Amino acid sequence: MDDADSEELFNRLTTSFIAHSLLTPNNDEVLLLKKLQGLVTNIKWRTTDVSELFKALLERFESTTTNDRSHLLSWMMKMLHCIEINYITPSWKFQDQDKSEKTVIQLVRDKTVSDDNLQKRLANDKEKKLDEILEEIRQQKLNHIDEKLLDDVRDIVSDLTSHNDGSHRSDLKKDLLKLCQAAEKTHFRPRLTQMVSWCLMALSKTGQLIQVGTGEGKSCIVAMFAAFRAMRGDKVDIVSSSSVLAERDLNDWLTFYKALKISVSCNTNKQVTDLKKCYECQVVYGTAEQFAADWLRHKFHRMDIFGQREFQCVIVDEVDSLMLDKGHHVVYISSDMPALQHLNPLLAFIWDTANQYSKIGTETTVGRKSPFLQVVLENINKDEDKDQFTILQMAEDTGVLAKGSVQDIRKNQNLLTEKTANVSADQLAEFFKTVERRFPSCKFAVHCINDHGAIEELNKRPQIETADIQRVPLLLINGGFCQYMYSDQDSVLKAAEEEVKRVLHFTPCELSHDKGICYVPGFLSDLVKSKLRVWIENAFHAQTMTMDHEYVVESHGVVPVDYSCTGVVENNTKWTDGLQQFLEMKHKSKLSDMTAITNYMSNVGLLQMYEDQIYGITGTLGQQAETETLQKIYESIKTCQIPSFKRRKLFEVEGVIVDDEKEWIEKICNVVTAQINQTLYRDRRAVLIICETIKQAKVLHDALGDKAPNKRLYINNNMDNTAIFATKLNAGDVIIATNLAGRGTDLQVSDDVKKAGGLFVVQTFLPKNARVEAQAFGRTARQGSPGSAQLIVCSSHLSEPLKLLVLTKKLLSLLKNIVISVTPLHQKLFVMQFKSYQKGHRDEDMSWTLSNILTENSNSGIKLAKKVRDDFVAKRLASYLECDIPNMKKKQELFSQYLKILDGLHSSNNKPAGSYLSALNEFWGMWRLTYFNDKHSIIHLKYRLHTDLHRAMEKLRNRESPSSNLHHYTAFGNELREKEHLAESIQMYTKAIQEDHCWAAIAYYNRAFASLTQQNRSQDRNCIDQALEDLQNALKSVELYCEQIEVTHRYATQQIEDTHNDSDTRFDSHIKARYRVLLFFKGNIIEAIKKVDRAKDVGGNVKVEESLVHFLLPLVHLLPLAALSIESVTLICNRDPLKVYQLISHPSFDILSEIKCLESLGLTHIYTLDTLFSLGGFFSKLLRTKR
Repeated sequence: MDDADSEELFNRLTTSFIAHSLLTPNNDEVLLLKKLQGLVTNIKWRTTDVSELFKALLERFESTTTNDRSHLLSWMMKMLHCIEINYITPSWKFQDQDKSEKTVIQLVRDKTVSDDNLQKRLANDKEKKLDEILEEIRQQKLNHIDEKLLDDVRDIVSDLTSHNDGSHRSDLKKDLLKLCQAAEKTHFRPRLTQMVSWCLMALSKTGQLIQVGTGEGKSCIVAMFAAFRAMRGDKVDIVSSSSVLAERDLNDWLTFYKALKISVSCNTNKQVTDLKKCYECQVVYGTAEQFAADWLRHKFHRMDIFGQREFQCVIVDEVDSLMLDKGHHVVYISSDMPALQHLNPLLAFIWDTANQYSKIGTETTVGRKSPFLQVVLENINKDEDKDQFTILQMAEDTGVLAKGSVQDIRKNQNLLTEKTANVSADQLAEFFKTVERRFPSCKFAVHCINDHGAIEELNKRPQIETADIQRVPLLLINGGFCQYMYSDQDSVLKAAEEEVKRVLHFTPCELSHDKGICYVPGFLSDLVKSKLRVWIENAFHAQTMTMDHEYVVESHGVVPVDYSCTGVVENNTKWTDGLQQFLEMKHKSKLSDMTAITNYMSNVGLLQMYEDQIYGITGTLGQQAETETLQKIYESIKTCQIPSFKRRKLFEVEGVIVDDEKEWIEKICNVVTAQINQTLYRDRRAVLIICETIKQAKVLHDALGDKAPNKRLYINNNMDNTAIFATKLNAGDVIIATNLAGRGTDLQVSDDVKKAGGLFVVQTFLPKNARVEAQAFGRTARQGSPGSAQLIVCSSHLSEPLKLLVLTKKLLSLLKNIVISVTPLHQKLFVMQFKSYQKGHRDEDMSWTLSNILTENSNSGIKLAKKVRDDFVAKRLASYLECDIPNMKKKQELFSQYLKILDGLHSSNNKPAGSYLSALNEFWGMWRLTYFNDKHSIIHLKYRLHTDLHRAMEKLRNRESPSSNLHHYTAFGNELREKEHLAESIQMYTKAIQEDHCWAAIAYYNRAFASLTQQNRSQDRNCIDQALEDLQNALKSVELYCEQIEVTHRYATQQIEDTHNDSDTRFDSHIKARYRVLLFFKGNIIEAIKKVDRAKDVGGNVKVEESLVHFLLPLVHLLPLAALSIESVTLICNRDPLKVYQLISHPSFDILSEIKCLESLGLTHIYTLDTLFSLGGFFSKLLRTKR
């Protein structure tokens, strides 16, 4: 750059700085410029058209005003605001009574039209005519509609009364006439757009997806088409996005169906008997989850819910959400699999291990604190002398330990921590030098935390590294401790996995005195080995998850939130692969047991059962990538976008991206307060703020404070939100919500708010796709009313690639403005000209100045961010098609294969016993968890499943457990005992004990009493001895159960630091309930041992009395349940699933649920004994004693 260029750049920088300093943000003339620029940016006016409009407005003002121009600014702002809120484009035309058409600029120049009439004409829009609607459909590129179909639609809709022949179209005219008459009689006459939508679906021989704008009357179209198909003899299922909407739509249109004599019901919140009646109706409303669950009850649990109903026709409301956003969602009915509670100690240790790792800086992770002795021993080769006292002597020789310490530690090894309490990191560094010299296999890179909090390497010196010996990074800590250092996540996971494996022992094995060991039954070893890495990954993932973001903590536990799409708190959903349990430990909630999925239905699988008879309706079908994805998943399906019945008046204010969260909060608060306060050109409005997470909504609610006195939160569907929808939103009202206020929410506003510009929607994050964004903005500007919306995004909330792109865009824009922009000079000139004109001077060509200010190029990073997001959505949809859909189909095919096996079993003459089915279901569930691999072909998987299932069934026919599960044998024994086949039941209990004596407490217990019962008060000495031995072994096994519960509690809670609360957490109370039930069982065994021992001493017999397992509980523990019984009955009658779920999650029910858990493990009955004295037995004992 030469001197002339440098001087020019300096002059431009100086001029720009001065110009910016002369303009203040509160300048009213600058607001006027923003209004004019908004026409270009947000309504796509050309700059020349805006200049022409401004000139026309000045001329109009001059023609109606004398010499006083002081109110020009407010007058012009009102006019521009009217154009803005009515979304008037340059091509918009008003048709006068004489059929002449005028553009907005022509109307402004028409002196015969008063200001009031001008504003009325701008606001007055008539409903579109049929030809206009069809032409707009024709112009949509993504519509799969041909001319013949449009001609048929025109013919049917335009002349409902014509029945000129017996053709198909004439039949449809009759049907449409009948439906419209019923709708008009019970509700209203359907609009043309609703009739057109109905025709498109009715004329489609295969599936049709319709996009109808939000607020355009989708429920009417759905009801009309459902009634049409019902009149043709089909059974119709209507799938809504929530149970609330399903029940609402049914109640709204019940009179319509009754007028047509069509039976209709809703499948939500019903008992089994009511469900059977429900599915006898011609039309059934419901949710995808409920339809899928009822099908699983029908096919898997053999409840005959559907009767003769088939999947003939489905109409999906909010079809894009179900097919795309929730297509991979899976419904399953939980099955009792009590054996998986054996995994709780292991999961607790995994959680504890994950909590030992922490980040230092951005790149380094350190692991669990370990004594230096342990670290050295772990890194010495096996062939080297590594006696721990040799290492300790070296520490003493180097000054790490005081003289004589080794001798003291030999006597008491627990003294090591005390002896190293004052050891510094520098001393340890010297010690590790000695270790490296003494043991060639040991090479360490030792570090410490310096005074500035940064990691600093000690003992820096060149070290030769070979392929076999790598330097082990260590962080040295005062007190004689070290931490391994890791530079990547994979190394962290490997280290954590090694830690877990060290404490994991599979039984049967010899039990250690170490109270930190996790014992897992051997029949779970394959599952653990295949899933251990996944569980560890999920433990680390749980650490990063945030309450009020991905989940909430309710009275009934940790509940996922669908924050990215619907904002719904998903009460019936739980995470898999340990993630649910890790979050429960994190928040000290009641610990649920892991489950294995034995039945399965995805939303995609459910819809594909309707084959080519899938019809859907939504406000947002999406872009080309979305529609193409739908057509690939659901063959023969077509899409069509229906125009609104009136011109839509959504004014989208240009979005902004701010740098940090503080600025983001401030910006949102400023926008909200500006909208709910009166200005010189409009009255107060109402505002809806949509946040990505509950946490962010709460932050903004607090930040607004007194600035918005009439504000309400709408963030959780478990709360009572009726007040939000009870009345229309008035001026000044603010609702702060999550995506819960997006899809399906109809917010009504008062007439005053409509006149001021309608509801203003602030979207505070960049939605995951354009459809979610459109749903949020669809809460305003409904049914021809005005409304505005704006995106205000914080860059720190964006993904890393988006952050980088936005920053680059901002820097380029800044450089461009600094170096070449002269806009600030023109802005200053315009302000001066405008003020001069207001004072009575002539117009100094302000229009020319304005044309130099306005720009059609937006500097906002929002457009770029949206483009990157949309590209990512397209890639994600491609992955969805290539990976997710095939995997879902594989799982569905495998489940179908298993269902065929079950069908064969149930259709045979010898129907299988309950224990047989339970064991087979468990085997299938465990097989799916352990062996399903998405990389394997479906042929390979089906072959393996076929082979493994037949092998399992063969074992079951021989009363063998297909997975070597001792609890299966206990269940087999119980069934035989109930049939009074005591000898055979004893054999089954014996097999359980042989499989794994460590966990065979119930088998030992049941065998003891089955033996005593078999000989019925005439037990011989061997029988008494064997029963006594069994009871003693049962006691030992119960103690292992108790010990492992203690292990679970210790590992799950030792990271909790809460010195201010000494009361039990929900986790504590649940674990105590589980422990207490085992103590009751233990007490019963101890009492039985006493009775049998006494009988043995006196040579007597025992009388066995049998009771249900629930009698194990003392009466005092049943009293809290009695107090809740009235509430239980009320809730069950009301059929509110959430309240019932909350009730059974109450701590008072823990004892009962733990009893049921023991029952599912095989303890179906408990026994009490009475010792019977026998004189013969007494003398027999004496004789044996003498011998």
